[in-house]
This record gives sequence, structure tokens and C-alpha cells, in this order.
Amino acid sequence: MKKILLTAAAVLALGACGTGGGSFDTGLGMGNSLVKAAVDNQCRTELNNRNEWRLAMLTQSAQQQQVWEDKICGCVSEEAPNQMTATELMQVVSPSTRTQALANVTAKTVSACVKRLYTR
Repeated sequence: MKKILLTAAAVLALGACGTGGGSFDTGLGMGNSLVKAAVDNQCRTELNNRNEWRLAMLTQSAQQQQVWEDKICGCVSEEAPNQMTATELMQVVSPSTRTQALANVTAKTVSACVKRLYTR
């Protein structure tokens, strides 16, 4: 656990240095950007692996499929960092637990986003 915390701190510190601002908030922003990108990728992979998604998209053009995928995964990637616990954030930082942590965070968030998008 100590090693994971040190790794997370190093990632945030490097993020802060790399953005030029050097502040802790900037480092967190960089960390959130990385989490958002990873969650977006995980969301798209999971959507395309789901039979119900593929069935629903049979009647849609490729362009419309992309629009829906962008809406859903865009929402998921925006909301996921806000929904993550500190433990989940540490799991995302660790290469050995990253895939499972991203899958868990994505699964928690995708249902809420689909509901939100369908009720608009």
C-alpha cells in the first residue's frame, strides 16, 4: 500500500511539473485527464463487447452509432473521476489492478449516464 501511495504521489507530482503550473491542483487535473481517457477507452471497449449494444445499434447508421457512443462514453469519462473513491484511484494508478478498477468504475457510471441520456 505504501508503494502505491508513493507511486500515486509521484504521478501527481510529475503531472504538476509537466503542465508548467507546478501546483497540486494542476497535478490532480492531469491525473483526472488520464483517468478520463482510460475510462473513455474502457467504456468504448465494454459497449462494443455487449450483445445488447450491438443489437440496438443494428438499426443505426455508423455515424449515429458513433454519436451515441460519444455521448455515453463522454458522460462516463466526465463523471467517473467524481465517483471514484481514493482506493479506486490508487487501484487505477497501479498497473496490476488498473484494468479491474477501470472496469468497476466504468460499470458504476455507465448506467447513470445511459439513464440520463435517454431521459433528455
